[in-house]
Amino acid sequence: MRAWNLSTRNLTSYAAGVAALALAFAGAVAAPASADDIDTYYLDSVHGNDSAAGDSPATAWKTLAKASTADLEPGEKLMLSRGSTWSGQLAITKSGEADNPIVVDAYGTGARPVLKDDIEACLYLGGDHIEVYNLQIGVDQDQGRCSWAGIKVGGSNNVIEQNYITGAAAGVYIETSARYTSVTSNEFVNNNFMSKLTPQEENDNDDSGAFAMLVQGDDSNIGWNTITGSVAFSYDYEFDGAAVEIFMGSRNYVHHNLALDNDTFTELGTSRNDDGSTNDPDGTSGNVFEYNGIYGDRTRSGIVTRGPVKDDGEIETNGPVFGTVFRNNSMNLPNPDAEGVVCYASCTNAHFKLSQNIVVAAKKSAYADSTFTANDHNVFYGGQYQMTAGTANVRRDPKFDPSRPLRLLSGSPAIGLGVKKFNPVDLGGATVGGNGTIEAGAYEY
Repeated sequence: MRAWNLSTRNLTSYAAGVAALALAFAGAVAAPASADDIDTYYLDSVHGNDSAAGDSPATAWKTLAKASTADLEPGEKLMLSRGSTWSGQLAITKSGEADNPIVVDAYGTGARPVLKDDIEACLYLGGDHIEVYNLQIGVDQDQGRCSWAGIKVGGSNNVIEQNYITGAAAGVYIETSARYTSVTSNEFVNNNFMSKLTPQEENDNDDSGAFAMLVQGDDSNIGWNTITGSVAFSYDYEFDGAAVEIFMGSRNYVHHNLALDNDTFTELGTSRNDDGSTNDPDGTSGNVFEYNGIYGDRTRSGIVTRGPVKDDGEIETNGPVFGTVFRNNSMNLPNPDAEGVVCYASCTNAHFKLSQNIVVAAKKSAYADSTFTANDHNVFYGGQYQMTAGTANVRRDPKFDPSRPLRLLSGSPAIGLGVKKFNPVDLGGATVGGNGTIEAGAYEY
């Protein structure tokens, strides 16, 4: 299991759609406005000029430095030209309001605007009520990548939606200060950079990185994203990486994500010292995962969480994690090293609940300490099963459709196995229970 390394970095609603973009263009052809009347600013790396007014495509600014100093007010917009590329950081430190967010979006035609090449974060959301749409954050290559975070979120009530995020150590990093972050309908591809990578003779438990999302904040909504390629070489663990890594974050809701070829879907942890004192005063608790699809030959684990004390009596410094709920997820992990569900270090029902999932993993479908019994109506298949039997679990081939990953074929034991409707829709958008039964797993039959 990986160790989180705090020293590697200082870990210190689609409201704007087509109508808003149309308004932005309408303003662009109007007569020049006074500074007090400007509500949309434009940025163009090719044709822009920082000495211009910035209030129309024809008078766009040029640099991120200029845009980062814009005195954005609630309800105002910063529009980035499609086809433009910038190196460095765009920092939005002003705050919008709940009904009048600050919006960052793309305008024009062509490829998404690209923000790349910053060692800390290519986009920093330091204020509250900021919404970001339709950007490309990072590049999938050493030269020009966002080498720590693609997007770093420090403020609260921010929205990251419909973006393409690639090449970072943490595609989206939600800081401990952030609450109510929404990360929805984005494409995360190859966030496969290690922020810490040292030979074992120097340190055998410090490698860290390759996160699509690293969540240290609370109350996030993470849903409907596609996440691929969060995996990288590690001296310490052979490979490392995660689709959604939760470290010191609580009450985050992770749902309806499709994750392919990430080393781990999720690992959860807190931070304690060897003497048991904590670096996480409010702990890590209440995170919920449902209707996620997890598969791929490179994926080696689905979910890893933990209690407070290891088998040898030593303190688990990344535990305990309380109240994790994992329900109606599907995973198919053929990697020979794959372990589907793991809850260790004196795991009990206070730490974990497992319900209505399908778990297929080649090496080990499930492992938990004997003190854990809160598992019901799941389908387990594959390698070793090392978990106290719960209620109405099935250990049989779930009959996944080989032509449609994680979908069910007729005769699957997952069909009708579910007893509770946890969400109105499944991972494919179908109504849960619409066919008269509730299935285990992420897809209705």
